[in-house]
Amino acid sequence: MSLKEFDYKQFLLEKGEQVGLGVAVTLMVLMLIFNLFMPGSGFFSGSPNTKARELNEGTGKLEDALATRQPSESDLPEKRGEGKLIAIDTESLIPDNYETAKLFEPRIRENPSRRPPKIYNVDEAVAEVAYVPIDTYLFDGKDRSKIWILVDKEGRRPSSGGGSGGFNPFANLGKGGSGGMGAGSGGMGGMMQQQQMQQQMQQRQMQMQQQSQMQSRMQFGNPLNAARQLAGASEEEYKLQSIPTDTWSDSMLTARQLRPLRMAIIAGSFPYKAQLEEHKRKLRLPSVDAVLNEDVDEVGDSKKKAKAFRFIMVEVQRKEVDVDGKPLGDWLELDLAGHYQVWLEQTHVPFQPEDPKLTEVRFPGLAMPLLREFHPNKANAPGIPGMQAMMRAGGMQPSKTGAEEESVEEDNTQKAMKSVLEKLPKLKDTLGKLNNVKPQQIARPKFRAPTLPNPFSSEVVFTGDDKAAPAPDPNKQGADAGQEYIPEYALVRVVDVFQIQPGKHYRYRMRIRMANPNYKRKDVASPAYKDPEYLVSDNWVEVPQTVSVPPETHYYVVDEKQGLKRNDIAQMPRDSAQYRMYVNTRPLTEDQVIFQFHRWVDTTQRSRKDPDQVPVGEWVVADRVPVARGEYIGRKVNVDVPIWIYARNAFILPHEDKSVKRGRVNTGIDVDFGEENPENNLILVDFEGGRIKIPGAKTDDNCPTEVLMLAPDGKLLARNSLKDNNDDERQKRREQVLKRIQEVRVGKKD
Repeated sequence: MSLKEFDYKQFLLEKGEQVGLGVAVTLMVLMLIFNLFMPGSGFFSGSPNTKARELNEGTGKLEDALATRQPSESDLPEKRGEGKLIAIDTESLIPDNYETAKLFEPRIRENPSRRPPKIYNVDEAVAEVAYVPIDTYLFDGKDRSKIWILVDKEGRRPSSGGGSGGFNPFANLGKGGSGGMGAGSGGMGGMMQQQQMQQQMQQRQMQMQQQSQMQSRMQFGNPLNAARQLAGASEEEYKLQSIPTDTWSDSMLTARQLRPLRMAIIAGSFPYKAQLEEHKRKLRLPSVDAVLNEDVDEVGDSKKKAKAFRFIMVEVQRKEVDVDGKPLGDWLELDLAGHYQVWLEQTHVPFQPEDPKLTEVRFPGLAMPLLREFHPNKANAPGIPGMQAMMRAGGMQPSKTGAEEESVEEDNTQKAMKSVLEKLPKLKDTLGKLNNVKPQQIARPKFRAPTLPNPFSSEVVFTGDDKAAPAPDPNKQGADAGQEYIPEYALVRVVDVFQIQPGKHYRYRMRIRMANPNYKRKDVASPAYKDPEYLVSDNWVEVPQTVSVPPETHYYVVDEKQGLKRNDIAQMPRDSAQYRMYVNTRPLTEDQVIFQFHRWVDTTQRSRKDPDQVPVGEWVVADRVPVARGEYIGRKVNVDVPIWIYARNAFILPHEDKSVKRGRVNTGIDVDFGEENPENNLILVDFEGGRIKIPGAKTDDNCPTEVLMLAPDGKLLARNSLKDNNDDERQKRREQVLKRIQEVRVGKKD
């Protein structure tokens, strides 16, 4: 076959794989031959020792040459003669001949205009619930232009032993409207701003405001009607007399009323020093003193000036959640100032004394004052001894003498604040640093004291301790001239008094509102910076804990009579409701078990015939209440309840039956320990245990009582008498109630 007749394409299609494989094998064989059998490579490359010896010999020769080599004459530098030296020219250069301004672009100068500072928010926050009996005055008229005082039956004014009458905190009441929000020259940025804020709030919480107004009318009604309801003719020791507030004297015996209140105290730590530095930086000011002393136009009145650095208020929102934290509604903006103002107008000054350490970290507009608690024997209100001393001492209690030397238990709000401070480590650390330094000027916001108290005013009156720091020394220089110490953190405190309901759970969040330091100024970087009346924090900070309001009614499976002897019962006051519970109780049937009731009582009926409610504000205990299977547990029980009668200026133990038996009148009134709707009460389903009589045995078998109760929601609740008997909270509460009743009984006047 000739090459022309050979078909290469057909051959490659049929034998291409074999041809390729053969070529590859041939090339591989050739490469192996050249690499393994050529001279100087492969098997003929020599041994490793031979190669190492050759490398070492070359390295040794190189090291010897480096060590012994000497430079030759050609390696030396060139020799220069004296004639080749150049003389130094020391003539000064003229800078103008070398001007470079035209060679480079001029440097852009920093804009000195003011910018809005960032408003920080709280770094940490906690909350506490407190039950507080509030000490209030009785004013006549909505404008509070008159106040009620006590006079004897002949119309003479008994002296309370107070001061000289030179100080009158009520002098200007009723002379400028209602004296509510916006009182004073500053307020919350002026009356115009307050009205705008109220209009915005009313759109979101109209129903809330209406309920609050209804609640306020119930709490602060006509004092004369209240006096007639509370004080019967046989109990009146004084009469009420209305006088103009500007004629009041602290030597007068001022009528005072107890009003119970539930409140949620939310406190936090605000980065005060960081905020001052932020203002100084954004406003282009030289020092902290310049920040604190700078003025700005008053909102709504350009003719008046206000401090540029001032806290206006803390905005707070609340929502209700269930026991597991699941939201039951949306966030609701609280009108804290509006709700609190109703109470402030009735308590007026002084406010509740508190820890003096907080003075240096408690600033107006950032911390609401605490309402004064009711204590009939404490000198903490006008009209009784020590009022002026307290005002000068910044809210501290005056020294006690004689019978007053006894240790005084902390107030409810004081306990709550103490608990709060323990949970704020940053604020606690700041207070610790204050303890370790000498008394000094504190960098604090400046303000002017207004006529009336205002919950969130930058000019709110505290108890005389919040005064503006003195002006800085102009001779001092430096970034912070005139200021020796700036607290790292300041106290944030708000008080929610709006419809805090027992057994409910709440979540809170807050942000800080401050005055706009650039308001109506021309030296701002942008015209938009001068328009806002105030600045707020960028984001809300939510209090990490859920605020749970504890239930106010407790049912314990406890029989205090067990183990008592006749002599123990005989020691009880014969006219007390407790004694009648132990003596007059019929023998229990097989279907009955003894309960002990505890309840916090806001108000109660004075008697069965009088449906009007009177304020109480204390825990009440019914020691022994028999309940049978299938009965509602909550019911009305006749118990002793201390009630304040300001027509006598004292507490009394009221009584239903006014008849005198064996020279005494039995005290006690009916208190409802159940729900307003009976269908919402617990039902006793069953119980077992207790004292069981065994036929033929000398002793009875006594074992813990197990009780099963049905709740309105269908859940079954169990209680155990052994656990209830050993409950420390129950025991302490009962002891305090019995002690309180005995104190009133000893001092009661028949």
